[in-house]
Amino acid sequence: MQASQAANPRVIVATPAYNEEKYIGSVVLKTREYADEVIVLDDGSSDDTAKIARLAGATVICHPENKGYGATIQSIFREARKREPDILVVIDADSQHKPDEIPLLVNALSDDYDIVIGSREAQKGNIPRYRRIGQKILLRATRFLSGEKLADSESGFRAFSKKAVMGLNLEEKGMAISAETIVAASENGFKIGEVPISINYTEDSSTLNPVQHGVG
Repeated sequence: MQASQAANPRVIVATPAYNEEKYIGSVVLKTREYADEVIVLDDGSSDDTAKIARLAGATVICHPENKGYGATIQSIFREARKREPDILVVIDADSQHKPDEIPLLVNALSDDYDIVIGSREAQKGNIPRYRRIGQKILLRATRFLSGEKLADSESGFRAFSKKAVMGLNLEEKGMAISAETIVAASENGFKIGEVPISINYTEDSSTLNPVQHGVG
């Protein structure tokens, strides 16, 4: 990390959200403590996700219709490039991640990493078995494609340096963008690290079956 970044980095935290009115308010409020700006990328929600996020203090960018997780991450990167932050953190909107662990990822970037992934490996006992199966399929595929020996390639809790924000060109529209990010980072010579995080799965966390996702 550059010296200016290490001294006083400008941090943007962004969250992709689709019909997350139940959680988005608390996620934004807790996240604001660690960010210069919180961006919620609302992916065509039919509920009050956007309204609640604005009331909680987030900058809200809306897709007019649901475009998918990958398209939402691409929009987040476009918004980040306009602002040129020192660090971009992406965190899920369904409260499965703890905003107070954002500093763990931000601090790890100071070790010259370009991307830091919040790894759920230490918490795998708290992850439903069918999810672990899907994650294992995805992990092996990503390791094969990228050559990176990561413990958790699919976590949505990630931090990116300015170099990674400006240098990653992503194309996947769906959930495969998580793997594409790792592959693209490896191809560009970006250094990838991991830090252990907590995980909280609720009954409505993630609507996509991870086994189907992994096979896909």
